[in-house]
Amino acid sequence: MFYSQEAITIKTRYEGGERNFQEFQLRRADLRGLDLQNTDFRGVDLSCANLRDVNFRGADLREAYLNEADLTGTNFSGANLEGASLIKTYLIKANCYQTNLKGVYLTGAYLTKTSFKEANLAGAYLNGAKLTGAYLEDAYYDQTTRFDISFNPKKVRMTKIDNNNNIIEEAKEKDENLTSVTDQEITVQEILDIFNHLVQISRRYIGKTMTQKYWEASRPVFEWLELFEINSAGEISFNGDLETLINSTKFQWLQAWFKTFIQSCSQIFHNYPKMLDEHLVKRVILPDPIKKNDQPSSSKKPNFLTSVKSNELSDLIFVNR
Repeated sequence: MFYSQEAITIKTRYEGGERNFQEFQLRRADLRGLDLQNTDFRGVDLSCANLRDVNFRGADLREAYLNEADLTGTNFSGANLEGASLIKTYLIKANCYQTNLKGVYLTGAYLTKTSFKEANLAGAYLNGAKLTGAYLEDAYYDQTTRFDISFNPKKVRMTKIDNNNNIIEEAKEKDENLTSVTDQEITVQEILDIFNHLVQISRRYIGKTMTQKYWEASRPVFEWLELFEINSAGEISFNGDLETLINSTKFQWLQAWFKTFIQSCSQIFHNYPKMLDEHLVKRVILPDPIKKNDQPSSSKKPNFLTSVKSNELSDLIFVNR
């Protein structure tokens, strides 16, 4: 692996037994892949740094600046990031098991596939963060944790604590007060997140032109779906309120659109479904997340739940990488 000069210096000093790196200023540094367990980076500027796959297990990063850093695959297990700034970071597929994220700024951060199991998010700023696909079950939050207004921590089974870290509301595996998969609410913004995920994968394997073509060709004839605009790069936007909750009728048309698009992409790239984020895409491929009493009565409306066989579901997606 290629190491930058900063990485070589830190690696050499770490292997020599040094653990305190507070005097370093590492803005835009390339430290990817380094083993930095139990190190002290308190207050260090790591903004815009490449920290992919760095092992920060048990490290002290309190008050550190990691704004817009690439933290893909980073291991923060047991680390202390209290008061750190991670604005617009790419914290993707990272390990934040039992990480202290108290008061951390995660505004606008991308948190897809990151595990926050038993992490302390009390007082954290998660407004504007991309939480879709993040594993938040058993993570801790309190009344000062900032979420987007549409986000409900109970739905993802987070645990609420008080100022003394005492549990106030513990999420149970089966709690009738929690919304089930078949009763949860979903917004246009959440649907756009899923659209954009499929766009990224399809453009990588079949190109922009075919991505745009398949989105257009697979769109059902339903007036509301015309509010979704597709540009020449295959990217999708929505001409309306992104916080609008989607009712059952609209959701079923969306299901039909997603299903047809995935099947079209699979004709060119057979492993396309396996490339998708199971936890993200299953929100529209698995059973309708809208309340059953809101089902359309017309037999002409597409009923994804009754038309898709179980073997089709397994063929479509849901293969863990």
